[in-house]
Amino acid sequence: MKRSIIVLITAIALTGCGKVQDKAGGGLIRDARAEYKGLDSARVVMTNLDTGEEEQSFTFKYDEKDTLVFSYYGKSENSEYAQYNNGAECFTYDNGEYSYVSKGEKDFVRYTREMTHPQADEGLLIYSPENITEAWESDENGIEHVHHVYDVDKIGASVENGQVTEFWTDYYFKDGELLYFVETTGAEDEGKELSYSYKIEITEKNSVKKVENTAKQFQPEQ
Repeated sequence: MKRSIIVLITAIALTGCGKVQDKAGGGLIRDARAEYKGLDSARVVMTNLDTGEEEQSFTFKYDEKDTLVFSYYGKSENSEYAQYNNGAECFTYDNGEYSYVSKGEKDFVRYTREMTHPQADEGLLIYSPENITEAWESDENGIEHVHHVYDVDKIGASVENGQVTEFWTDYYFKDGELLYFVETTGAEDEGKELSYSYKIEITEKNSVKKVENTAKQFQPEQ
């Protein structure tokens, strides 16, 4: 599953561990990462700020055996992807191709709390201090705003078309609690400058009742 169909950031796996000094607002982000990783369930929504359209969503819930049940749906101008995995079966739709695998088959993966899906892990909230080139935080009418600019070569950012030229994140907190964050990527394609900005919100914390199969709608008729 892709982090973003349009903007692919390999920094999703970076944790900023070791003895690298924290950047501005790093403590707030680390606390938010730990909180997210500890959730029993949640829904993550990614909205394109240029269009106002919800382009991606990821919903997860751990069952009584700590097996991860999740669903994902994402789309862009060129791609559409959906996946549902309940620990026993996995349904996937990838740009016109539908597939199904079950437990015991070669390509099946069962996720658990200990070996979880990247989107249910703390890496969803990017924070890699060793790759940050600019950092600041400010109080904006009671909202703590944390801004980090990353070295795009070191985090391995890429887009569907063109080459990434810049990438930064903006986190917004109130009383130490994360409200949402925004990832912005600048790119160049055949001399044209492009920009992609996504607002990511973590909703329904520990309150997801059921995870719907987002790939079922693409299942071919029998």
